[in-house]
Amino acid sequence: MNSIAAAIASLLLASLPVQEAAPPGAACPVPQPPAVERPAKPERPAVPSCVNEARGTHTCNNRTLTAYQQASTAYQQSFTAYVAQVNAYLQKLEAYTRQSITYAECERDIVLPSPIISG
Repeated sequence: MNSIAAAIASLLLASLPVQEAAPPGAACPVPQPPAVERPAKPERPAVPSCVNEARGTHTCNNRTLTAYQQASTAYQQSFTAYVAQVNAYLQKLEAYTRQSITYAECERDIVLPSPIISG
């Protein structure tokens, strides 16, 4: 039974990726989180009361329709900018996550330079 366990353990250890140990006294670069960004989501303009959305009809005058179209266009531009800000912040957070993983692996390699503990 012990020989089976030893064989399994040696197979598992052999499959571990070999990594170079960090030099003694090496310092791992500590990642800094990005500044918190919480962009405000723009509000969609209210549909004029003269529009019947269910039937797809309206009784609006041209001035009301033009004002609503301009507000809708401004909303679309604001929403596009909002999405760009959110995506940029997400990229910063993902970079921080990758840096954090690299930091944790560096610290692990300093503490445990070899996958085999003896002694």
